[in-house]
Amino acid sequence: MSYRVELHATALAQIKGLPPEAFDALVTTLADAATTPWDTMAMRPNEPEYRQAIFGAFGLVSYVDEPAEVLRVFDITWTG
Repeated sequence: MSYRVELHATALAQIKGLPPEAFDALVTTLADAATTPWDTMAMRPNEPEYRQAIFGAFGLVSYVDEPAEVLRVFDITWTG
């Protein structure tokens, strides 16, 4: 089973500045998260649906794992 990935407008705006290697790493990370979202880091102990995953050497993507099998990406950080 695979979850659908949706990007919030904020996350879409953050993608614009990514270098090509970071974008490729982000796509790979989100594809992996779509198949096993529970394998990423929980952001909050009492709200395990809020998750983060590291991508590339300097990236962090944050999303909500929703019961409707949707990953809603709300933040993308790249410090490289």
